[in-house]
Amino acid sequence: MEIIVENFKPKVTRPFKRKNEYWVKLITPDGEFVMKFKTPLEAEDAIYGMLDDLQVYGGKVRLKLKEGNVIEGIEVLELYKPSAKELLDEYFTN
Repeated sequence: MEIIVENFKPKVTRPFKRKNEYWVKLITPDGEFVMKFKTPLEAEDAIYGMLDDLQVYGGKVRLKLKEGNVIEGIEVLELYKPSAKELLDEYFTN
């Protein structure tokens, strides 16, 4: 199954071992998703790579899911990265 999520800004858990795999949960207001990796290094690379930008900025993504909300593929269609001016305006108004 393939879905497109307009505002995907997940909270990402640390990798944990389960059944000889390393799992990472992506928690969103729409539900929880799971990504599975073979090694802890692969999981860490995902967390501090692509998923780090999504956690901070959010974006529009296409998710390929299988049963149990397990992500088989994730494609970032658009990253909502604000300009420096927008970040400063937000910082000084809050």
